[in-house]
Amino acid sequence: MRHAIFLFDLDGTLVLTGGAGMRALERAFFEVLQIPQGLEGIRCDGKTDPAIVREMLRVRGIEDETLIPRVLDRYLAFLEHEVASAAGYRVLPGVRECLEYLAAHQNALCGLGTGNLERGAFIKLARADLNRFFSFGGYSSDSDDRPELVRLALGRAREMLADPDSPALVIGDTPLDIAAGKAASALTLGVATGNYSVEALQACGADLALPDLGEPERWLSRLGLTLS
Repeated sequence: MRHAIFLFDLDGTLVLTGGAGMRALERAFFEVLQIPQGLEGIRCDGKTDPAIVREMLRVRGIEDETLIPRVLDRYLAFLEHEVASAAGYRVLPGVRECLEYLAAHQNALCGLGTGNLERGAFIKLARADLNRFFSFGGYSSDSDDRPELVRLALGRAREMLADPDSPALVIGDTPLDIAAGKAASALTLGVATGNYSVEALQACGADLALPDLGEPERWLSRLGLTLS
């Protein structure tokens, strides 16, 4: 039985945390550097956590890379409380339907390909009990280069399957997700549940772009992926 690999982005694709991640990061940045509103003027969509902190430092003329792990360590310390208390936390449309559908098929292997640190990803998904759907992943704690962490995730999946040619689908809500999937020679599915429209995701080269992840059987057919 041939397996198919499904690699999901997290923020804007699976859940919205109601700004919990941004609040935790700004708290961490202030604790380490005493600089308030550290994310002002910075767009985070699709970027890795280390890359975001690097940009926060760069726009303030700070070039000390040793500060990045210090900020991220404090970010993780704040994140669990921020996620747990976020009023705007929600699972995005079609996500549970999609994940339950894939979980019901033995030849579907689901993982994460996310710019979050591994521990941060688990914290964000735990509130909605979504970690149980993912058996592997690629995270910014592996690499702060988005295409590389996607390649690492797919390599882990193919090692698990002992099949170097398993078809793979990368699913995300930003052009950076689509670019990373294409760089890893995977099919790409854009979902307009974040800050980019279906048209914008199509324009950046997604193999398919949809409003959300509902009706998975239909979009799997459109992508030529068959599950048994």
